[in-house]
Amino acid sequence: MIVDDQANARELIRSFLTIPGMTFQECATGQEAIDRARDFRPHWITMDVKMPGMDGFETIKGIKEVHPEARVIIVTSFNEPQFRDRARTEGAVGFILKENLLALRLLLERESKEPARSGLTPANPGVVRQLPPKRILVLDDDTETQGMLGLLVGKGYKITRTASGAEALSLHRQSPFDLVVIELLLPDYDGFETFSELRRAAVPPKFIAIAKAGWAAADICLKMAKQLGANETLSKPFDAEQLLQAVEKALK
Repeated sequence: MIVDDQANARELIRSFLTIPGMTFQECATGQEAIDRARDFRPHWITMDVKMPGMDGFETIKGIKEVHPEARVIIVTSFNEPQFRDRARTEGAVGFILKENLLALRLLLERESKEPARSGLTPANPGVVRQLPPKRILVLDDDTETQGMLGLLVGKGYKITRTASGAEALSLHRQSPFDLVVIELLLPDYDGFETFSELRRAAVPPKFIAIAKAGWAAADICLKMAKQLGANETLSKPFDAEQLLQAVEKALK
């Protein structure tokens, strides 16, 4: 479903998203989108932010009430930090600018190859497809943290580790992670800069921010991270069970 008050914008988005097997509905207002979502039950919804009457964020709330399984991507011309933050708060799975619609197409093409993840119905209804494992990127050079990851692997999570902020950004651009566990206070990279860059990604992950309690600024940094959108925070030292609980809570 494409929701935008501008007809030419809807036409442009549809032209980018014409993938074999997809069907479309177009809506010019938020209320129209909510009404149609009840019957059309879209897997994906592209949502403009600024529309007359009900804005995009209010529309997301209304759609989630009638069709909570819908995956909403904000598609807008307004690259404002408050819009990105609000998109995460309201449960949008992505934030893409209209000038970068190729990223939107690539996202849907990748997701449509994994029917269970995207919500698409399997071609053979008798076949049950298992959800792919949640992918977690751990950005930390602490050997104690790395030693706890076996518990997450045992719970079915797919773990990637790095101690480089630049590598973390590159890995996420290649194939977005569901969750990033990020150390904020390391001498070799700026944790907050990496955190901010990941939050601005086309498909931002969820976050667990961690920091060593011995550092004077640790508590302040964790509070700042929470205000900036971290789903969970952990102060070192913590044990594997605490890490697992934070992961499960962040991904819920």
